[in-house]
Amino acid sequence: MSDERSKKTIDEQLDELRQQIHELAEKLEAAVGKEADALRPRLKAAQERLHELKHTSAEAWGDLKPGLEKAWDELYRSLNQAAARFKTRSKE
Repeated sequence: MSDERSKKTIDEQLDELRQQIHELAEKLEAAVGKEADALRPRLKAAQERLHELKHTSAEAWGDLKPGLEKAWDELYRSLNQAAARFKTRSKE
């Protein structure tokens, strides 16, 4: 194989790899966006519960605290699950 032909083959392979990397980056961006979109309502719920607690009496704290704890647990669990999915993907 001539040097010119092997350079062309390498260029073609590099172009193909560049395209694959670009496609992978687009897929990862889309996946990250979906994960973030799924977490936003849980974050909002936790923020709303905290806001309620800040503007309530000490007596109502006991009634509202379980809702905040639940919202916090759901947000924390979802965030950890999303992070774990990306850690798993990066090792593949």
